[in-house]
Amino acid sequence: MQSTPFALIAQSSEIEELVRKANEFIHGAKAPSTRKAYLKDWRDFEIWCSAHHLPSMPSSPEVVALYITDCAAKLAPATIARRLASITKAHQAGGIALSPASTKHFVVSEVLKGLRRKLGIARNCKDPLLIGDIRRIIDAAPASLLGLRDSALILVGFAGAFRRSELAALETTDLTFSADFGLVIRLRHSKTDQEGAGREIAIPFGEHLETCPVRALRAWMEAASITGPLFREVDRHGKVSPHGLHKDSIGSIVKRAAKRAELNAANISGHSMRAGLATQAAMNGADERVIAKTTGHKSRRVLRRYIRIGSMYRENAASSLGL
Repeated sequence: MQSTPFALIAQSSEIEELVRKANEFIHGAKAPSTRKAYLKDWRDFEIWCSAHHLPSMPSSPEVVALYITDCAAKLAPATIARRLASITKAHQAGGIALSPASTKHFVVSEVLKGLRRKLGIARNCKDPLLIGDIRRIIDAAPASLLGLRDSALILVGFAGAFRRSELAALETTDLTFSADFGLVIRLRHSKTDQEGAGREIAIPFGEHLETCPVRALRAWMEAASITGPLFREVDRHGKVSPHGLHKDSIGSIVKRAAKRAELNAANISGHSMRAGLATQAAMNGADERVIAKTTGHKSRRVLRRYIRIGSMYRENAASSLGL
């Protein structure tokens, strides 16, 4: 996959500089993680084509249909759909407008529909952490800097429905504390905000001192003298790293905290905090619009994947039986 598809014969140093800047903009149009995934997918397609002596660039709808048929044995339908998008991006970068991976081609469309029908499209969703789980986790937190960090991270992550990457990127300059309300957190970037417009998320004071996200965050910041990166590694000696957490470590932190609370941590991850807020809010009767304002979802269809359990309990015919 070409990384700089913008090509123009430079007529002057000024045009040459514009070409360079245009390529920089193209390169920055997608998040680094998205570009990495596209490149990995495209490389897999290239290797598969080479092994079967089939063309990868330009390819054909028939070759792509055979490829995704082979992928069906080991990949989820959602991952296969991303592979198709990656093949399309590579062909667009090569100047081919109509990608062989487009579902406008009958053979690609029908194979994709068939494998979805056969394999199903259900997602392997992580369990949401509900308020009872959160209380158990906080009760089981150790009386140490590690415990303060874990409590602050989990309570803020739950109350703000944050993604792992969002929590990892937070800085103290993103926080505005209010004695009247609680806390406003400025998200500079997020998964669905590729252009960096940013948004603000309000975190109110909790009803209970022990599970108040604002007070927990204050306690962590003051005990660890935090300025700069907000959430950091704490080693077994209680030494706090000067660097922020990597997003991939947050899932492990949440899973360990769940184990301390004797919860079944097998299907719990960093995503469980975000799913938990949406689910618990729905169980408590919150409107989807209000939930979406916190989670940042633009699509109600996507949001409903999170609140499926909440709606199941709240809008259930059996709840009116008086059992």
